[in-house]
Amino acid sequence: MLAAAVLLGAAVFFFGAGPAPPPGFIRDEASISYNAYTLSQNLHDQNGGIVPLYIKSFGDYKSPLFVYALAGVFRVTGPSKHVALATGAFVVLLAILLLGLLAWRLTRSLLVVAVSVVLASFTPWLYELGRTAYETTIEPLTIMLVVLAVFWAYGSSRPAFVRAVPVGLSLALLSYSYAAGRLLSPLWAVALLVFAGARRWRFVLWSWAVYVAGMVPLIVYSLIHTGALSARYQSTTFIQSGMSKATIVGDFLSHYVHDSNLWHWVTSGDPKPYIRTDGEPDLFAATVVLAIVGVVVIARRQRGDLFWRYVLAALVLSPAPAALTADRYYSLRLLPIPVLLAVLAIPGIDALRRAALADWPARFAAAALGLLVVLQVTQFISNHDKNDGGRALAFEAGVPSLLARGFEGDRTIYIDHDDVYAQTDALWYAVTHGVPRARVVILSDGGAPPTSGSIAFGRLQPCDYTCPHIADYDTYWIARAELKS
Repeated sequence: MLAAAVLLGAAVFFFGAGPAPPPGFIRDEASISYNAYTLSQNLHDQNGGIVPLYIKSFGDYKSPLFVYALAGVFRVTGPSKHVALATGAFVVLLAILLLGLLAWRLTRSLLVVAVSVVLASFTPWLYELGRTAYETTIEPLTIMLVVLAVFWAYGSSRPAFVRAVPVGLSLALLSYSYAAGRLLSPLWAVALLVFAGARRWRFVLWSWAVYVAGMVPLIVYSLIHTGALSARYQSTTFIQSGMSKATIVGDFLSHYVHDSNLWHWVTSGDPKPYIRTDGEPDLFAATVVLAIVGVVVIARRQRGDLFWRYVLAALVLSPAPAALTADRYYSLRLLPIPVLLAVLAIPGIDALRRAALADWPARFAAAALGLLVVLQVTQFISNHDKNDGGRALAFEAGVPSLLARGFEGDRTIYIDHDDVYAQTDALWYAVTHGVPRARVVILSDGGAPPTSGSIAFGRLQPCDYTCPHIADYDTYWIARAELKS
């Protein structure tokens, strides 16, 4: 009953009772959702590619897992912002439920399962991610699949190859979840060396073989589409030509220390508003405290447990991809941190539970941590309700009303061929509001609408003709074409 109540409570919190999603639907979400819609209809992406491994979007290439999962959902439900957001919430919640499964397998305690699931569900870093429709929303799920696969493989008596298959495949899946995963998965594959030893080398080598096999599509794609998968890295890395190796190493270590500073995540968070409401931390202090207790328990009682060695190695390696970039405290690139801290908190929660059965100081400590969680959750919800409006601009909440004005009266909207942001927003609006595709016209290079008075829509590209603006929202605008006779 306790487990069922906790699972139901977590689902209700994620799908309605918790703070609302951001006010709007940012262009990245629109791009992912529109491509998922076109794939659900004819297996082609927005640009006409048939079943692409990666989806081109605004000069970047989105990872496929969430896009194809959303395409499957849209095939059943049809395209909708609310369905896209619900799918994002579902995959993050599924990752949290897998955390609960791991807690059960480790402790056989429903109380530990309940506390683990509740803590993870309330963690702003994960909760806010689950209120979006980014490709990244699926990464916590792939992280938990890796952790569970390694846990099962370590405890199983099956042949080495059988144990290696889920480990290698889950590591490969991590690569296809998000750009940072393409750097993280080989690091976590190397971390399997903690299992190297008598009678375990076969497992490690087979895991690597399965992982490499799973990476073949990615490798082939990168060879055919030269530079496609490194474009994002090249645009975000701090490494520039002419930098010395010493400078690169020094900057990398400095970035690593900054990004892995748990005090920062407990008291503040990502300075960008894309999965964080202004004024709230990304992590709860109780999660960090319990994870530290968990590490102490592992060091004292389970030092020889190779599963926990792997989890610790994975956590240490997790900030490396983000440390190679110029951005600091970029929460999307650092998602393994809250997930693995939640995993490490499991033995801490169990140790506190056992101690609380025997003495009062442990009971007071458990009560204090519980009160701290309640206070921080209350503060999180209150702060979210007050400040989430500040994300209206970041999530481009005014774009739909701008498009509605442009389309009113059965009018057609004309968009410059280079303005991919405006094209995606208009196409997504059209499919979710029953506007025929023919009423979104993408002009040729240097082209103009057929008649004066036609409505143009854009974001960054100016018109190639005279087009005084009718209305503006941030960098978006609609305009009326004025053509020479």
